[in-house]
Amino acid sequence: MRILVHSGRVGAERGAREGLVTVVVDALRASATIASFLEFGATEVMVVEHVEQALAEKRRRPETILVGERKCLRVEGCDYGNAPLRCGCPGLPGPVVFTSSNCSRCCVAAASAPRLFVGTTVNATAVARAAGQAVQELDADLLLVPAGSVEDETRFNMEDHLACGALIRKLEEYFPTARVANDAARAARALFVRVGEKRLPRAFLRTDHGRRLVEVGCEADVRWAARVDVYQTAPVLTEIRSLEDGGIGAALTNQPLAPAV
Repeated sequence: MRILVHSGRVGAERGAREGLVTVVVDALRASATIASFLEFGATEVMVVEHVEQALAEKRRRPETILVGERKCLRVEGCDYGNAPLRCGCPGLPGPVVFTSSNCSRCCVAAASAPRLFVGTTVNATAVARAAGQAVQELDADLLLVPAGSVEDETRFNMEDHLACGALIRKLEEYFPTARVANDAARAARALFVRVGEKRLPRAFLRTDHGRRLVEVGCEADVRWAARVDVYQTAPVLTEIRSLEDGGIGAALTNQPLAPAV
């Protein structure tokens, strides 16, 4: 199993173009928020790229829970912002439509990959196992896509690479043939090993994005998103939906796992 890391929309497009099992990683905070909704009972989370698409889905299906974030804040007209601690409602009903600054564009860009997951530290083992099983089933390589910064895709994003490193270590634990296959994957693995699981909250808080979230009152979200394996949910793309404006939505549900061997 070859593990690659390639950031942003360009990385997501690569996963689709080259037929790679792809995991979109947005550590602060979209991956954790999506996992939270599915963990607590949402039937699906449909990811769309644009706010207008999300609002149109809400008008078409009023029962939909609408989650929208731009510049770290909840979008006006949405039920929730991108906050994993605010969607921990056991027995959560119905479908969710989700749009965020970074994760959404990557999910949509990678939608035609042979298998697409959303992962981070909070569901690292579940996603590593599910993605690894998909790699074996499809005889493909695995691509981790740090969502990065929508303003500048060339800017290094610390928390996303730390989360990729956590996923790589879990893949190595469950799949002995797994090996990192490019410099970005080697760097992500080394970064996570150096920081260690116990120091992840401190590391997340010190990142550029982590500091911005603290400034807008979301420190608790950052600390939560830095935890490892608090969820057993592996969000996986199950359907590509056509939207009213001609775009697409990536419908995610929870991936059932085969027993560990």
